[in-house]
Amino acid sequence: MNSKLYDTSIGEVVIPKEVKQHLTNSIAQAKGADQNTEGFRRNQELQSQEKITYKQLKRIKNFFDNFKGKPNELPFILNGGVIMKNWVNNTLTSMRNNTQTNQQNTAPEDPTITSNDLKTNVKDLARPSKEHKKTSQRHPTATYEQTVVESLKRINELISKI
Repeated sequence: MNSKLYDTSIGEVVIPKEVKQHLTNSIAQAKGADQNTEGFRRNQELQSQEKITYKQLKRIKNFFDNFKGKPNELPFILNGGVIMKNWVNNTLTSMRNNTQTNQQNTAPEDPTITSNDLKTNVKDLARPSKEHKKTSQRHPTATYEQTVVESLKRINELISKI
């Protein structure tokens, strides 16, 4: 079913202005990045395009799925970070669901529909309040307890000298 999304007008989606603006901000945020940094060329290419293909979306999803680094690393930032990752995942899901439920509908997208009509707020795609916290952020760790014990010992030493 997803094979219908390859090499057809069905497999293209207009890139919202908000996503393009976020990509522009990502390059500005990634200080020290050059054309050899992973994601730099892709970012520039996406900023100049009006539409993105299913193949490109899958490549971006593959990058995020296999990225083992931290979110503050340059390749992650240049590829659009969490906002781009969520937009790509949501777009792919939507495209796949549309081909499964509307197999008879092969008409291309209506070019008069703008990103404002979709009522998609890119800022809502990255919901940090819903991200999982690390165990060390949820519970006091041994290092925290050690710091308290050491502080108490130091206080007791100072009191005994008085």
